[in-house]
Formats: sequence, structure tokens, C-alpha cells
Amino acid sequence: MYSFSLLSLLSLGAWVAAKPNACPILGPAFPAPTEIGSHPIFIEATQNLTAQIKQAIASGELAGNSISVQIFSGSDSYTAYGLSHTDDSIRNGSVGVREVDENTVFRIGSISKLWTMLLYMTFNGTRHFQEPVSKYVPELRSPYNRSQQIDQIDYVNWDEVTIGELASHQAGIPRDYAFMDLAASAPPQALAGMGLPSLPKSERLPCGNAPFPPCNRQRGSIKKKMVSMNWLADTCVEFFDGILDTQPIAATSSTPLYSNAGYQILGYALEAIAQKPFQDILMERIIKPLGLSHSSDSMPAPSLAVVPSDMTSSQFDLDIGDAIPAGGIYSSPNDISTLGRAILANTLVSPAMTRRWMKPATHTASLQVSVGHPWEIMSFSEPRLVDLYTKAGNIGMYNSIMALSPDHNAGFAILTAGNGSFSLPLKLGEQVADIMLPALEQIAKNQAAERFAGTYALENGTSNSSITLITDDEPGLKIAEWVSNSVDMGQAFAAKAGLEKTPSLLGMRLQPTGLKSPGRVSFSAVIQGLSSQPTSGTMLSACLTWLELDSYIYGNVGMPEFEFNLNDEGDVVSLTPRALRITLPKV
Repeated sequence: MYSFSLLSLLSLGAWVAAKPNACPILGPAFPAPTEIGSHPIFIEATQNLTAQIKQAIASGELAGNSISVQIFSGSDSYTAYGLSHTDDSIRNGSVGVREVDENTVFRIGSISKLWTMLLYMTFNGTRHFQEPVSKYVPELRSPYNRSQQIDQIDYVNWDEVTIGELASHQAGIPRDYAFMDLAASAPPQALAGMGLPSLPKSERLPCGNAPFPPCNRQRGSIKKKMVSMNWLADTCVEFFDGILDTQPIAATSSTPLYSNAGYQILGYALEAIAQKPFQDILMERIIKPLGLSHSSDSMPAPSLAVVPSDMTSSQFDLDIGDAIPAGGIYSSPNDISTLGRAILANTLVSPAMTRRWMKPATHTASLQVSVGHPWEIMSFSEPRLVDLYTKAGNIGMYNSIMALSPDHNAGFAILTAGNGSFSLPLKLGEQVADIMLPALEQIAKNQAAERFAGTYALENGTSNSSITLITDDEPGLKIAEWVSNSVDMGQAFAAKAGLEKTPSLLGMRLQPTGLKSPGRVSFSAVIQGLSSQPTSGTMLSACLTWLELDSYIYGNVGMPEFEFNLNDEGDVVSLTPRALRITLPKV
């Protein structure tokens, strides 16, 4: 206990002093912005975005590609911004739409994984993350003999692979089974030119690439009614025949390695949990409740879709069988935005479950990228550290990305079709993020200033107390002045931190906690020492405010605990620094 208290004092006065600027706790600096679509800052930012995209079109940078971009907010029921571009090849094509708009159907590839994990969340999904997948997929229950079980190089230990490891790509299994296998997808002369030997017939794969059918749970895609978890007993299981004969490529939970096959298995586990086929679960728990009229698990009418080249070359009509949970869903820009708003607004899943789900599960070799279930989490450093929870997808000539910013309760979707590579929506997504994140942050700051900034004071015979809040160039509401019973609290905290001679180097800022009650909104005061001399090095320059946020308590109430009190119209009428047992009316 003593050592922790000492660490807290050090971090207030010295360790956190390593950064010359404010070092906020992770999370929103201000309450999320609302009604963004009509805000002048948003309108100006989207005009800039439109100009950049149109310039890319005019320069030929996007030639051969049709795109649709949407930006949305979880607090609204409409899309805040939309832009679509139709390539000339589509306007003059022979199949599909002639004009791309918000209701045009695209293949969304691996964004389907996000839909799969949202379905898991509707079944209290994170509860299953620590369970072995073999509990729900009988084909994986102790499939090997004793000698195989101890062979870690040639055989996956399926008894230790969890649902969470599959969902976060940490199961150590291959990316795919059979799909795009060179032995089936390239002609013999091409294989010889790559220095690859010919394979005996016994090693050629029976499924996964044309002219063979997809590798499904049962040969020939025979569908049987599910009556129990063992509904497939005594049938030929070609997908699992192959998976069980496939070597692992890493130990479980050692490193993230992307796996489509893992999500096909997750689809089977979900069917066992729900006791229904995946297609029925998808329809009942996402498509119908959200009214997604242009989304499906099977190929829709081509007349509704953008089809570059032709249906086969574009892979619009590619049947991937039981791999739908990994990459088989069709959807439209408007439906993707609706799904994103539903996640942000907790329409299908509780707020607590959503927060638990939208967290990193592991790191990658890049400091800017972490992995969730199935999130690809991109960290942006401007205007402060902001995490975007994204999911990208690719199948054939379709590339896409969906991104959510929980801090701003907003997100965007980009769908493309054409000759562009997987990097096209990522490049466009970078443009959107670079323009929109600062704009959303500024809107949030302006709205917070209008609602919360000002002076709160109580002056009478027994108390001379006041707090003045402002916004500036740093995150959070700055406590510009704080007097309690005629005592300057800034001076008091500066002395506590050893900064009595330089009290201006003490920072005190309020950040929202996400905690609300009727008529009350909670904030935390981040109180930290600053320094005019930045310190380099990972350890000394790290933000350590999370270690000491609630170090100072008074009568079992933390000094950083603040709450704003609201009237029936939602306007702020007073501020309560809870540890001081006083409420200060807004002046």
C-alpha cells in the first residue's frame, strides 16, 4: 500500500511531468458531439473531403473504380454525409446498376466477420471467449491419437483453442483451408515456373477452388435440419477432414495471424449456441431488427448491385459455401451505416457488452495497430490519441472498410468495386480520418464549451468557493480557477506535487467518465504535473495519469470526482466537486 501511494505522488510530480503538454486518460476528452451533419465545422470538413475525392477522380487516380463513402453518428437516425462515384465502365456495362448510390449492393468481404461477432454479442458473446471451441464443434473434440496430441508442430491442440482466440486471430491456425490454394488455382506450367513440384493425386484438394465446390461441413453442401449439437454425426466432413490435417503455424495466443478458416469454425460454433443455421440467426438478429433491406447472406439480384467487369471475373457470383461468417455477406453503403449506428447506439447489444467487446485483444508489430474481436484497431495521434475500431474486407474486385470512433460516437464506411487493390479503401479511410477526426473533436469541444464552460460559484458567510472552466488547445475542460473556502486549490495541489514555486506547471482538466444518472453527468479531474522540458524514452515519456487518477481521496470520495447537475431541459445548472460536499450554481 505504501509503495503504491509513493508511486502515485511520483507520477503526479515527476513521471507524468515528462510531457510538456496535457496527458489525458484514454477515452473521450469531451462528451461526444451531436447533430454533426448540420454543424458548420462538419460541413466545411466534408466539403474539403469532397474536393479531395473529386480531385482524385479528375486526376485518374480512382479510374476503374466505383466508390461510396458515408459518415454517420450514433446519435442520429440518418447519414451525416454521403458521396458516391460511378466509374464509366459501370455506366456502360451490361449487368448491374448504371449509377452507384447509397442503396447499391456490394460484396463486403471480411466485414462479414464484424457481423458474425455482433451476432455473438447478442448471445452475451464475451462470455464465450474463454470457452474451448471444441465445446460447440464436435468435430474438434480430441480428434487425434496420443502420439499426435503431443506433436505440437504437426497438429493443432484444439482442446486449448478458445472462441476468443479464433475471434481475435490468435488460434495459430492457417489463414484458409483450400481457398486460393496454388495447387488448384494455378495451371501446372505456372506451378513449375514457380519451382513447385507436382503433387500426387492423394494430396490434391477435393474442394475450395473451381471447378470443385466450396469446402463445407458436409460434402456436396447437403443441408440437414439441426436437431442437436451432434446433428452431423456419421457424415462426411470435408472441411474438417482438411482442417484436422493442417499444421498449426503458431502457438495459441502467441501472435495474431489472420484466419478466415477460424471464422468459418466460429460460424459452426454460433450455430450450436443458437441451435439454428447461421443464415437464420443473421436474419433474425441483425437484418430484420435493423431493417437492412439491401443485405443478405446469398447473392442478390445483380440488377441491385455494382458489378465491375462481369459476375465471374468480379467474383460477385462466387459461392464460398459455409465461409459466409468469414466473408460472404452482401450489403449496401446505407445498410453498413445503419449497422454502424446500431453498434454505437447499443441498439442490439447492451452498453456494457459493447464496451467489453470494443477493446484490444492483442498487439501487432505496428505501434499503430492492435487487434480485437475482430477489430483492426488503428491509433491516430491527432488531435490526440484516438482509436478507430475498423474492419476491412476484400473479395474479388470488391474492397471495403468500416470504422467507428467510440470517443466521438461516429464512424464511416467506404465500399469500392473495380480494379483497385485492398489498399484503396484504406487510403480513402486515411483521408476521411485525417479530415474528420479533428473536425469531430472540435465540434465536441465547442459543444462542451457552450454547455459546461463558465463560472460556478457560491459566496456566503460560511463559504467562498468557485470553479471556472474553459476550453483551450488541450484535451478536456480546463479548470482555470478553483477556490474552496477561500483556498486556492491549484496552489494546494501544486504544493502537494512539489511545484509550489511553479504552480503554472500543474494541469487540472475534466474528462467525461461515461457515467450518467437522471439529471447528473459525471466527469473526472485529471490533475498532473507538467514540464517545460520534454523527456525522451518510452518509460519516462509515457502517459501515467491512469495510475494516479483517484489517488487523492477525502472521506472515501475521490478529489477528482465531479458531476454536473442538469435541469429538465438538460441544461447545466450547477457543478458538484463531490469530495468537497458542496454544489456550486452556474453563474
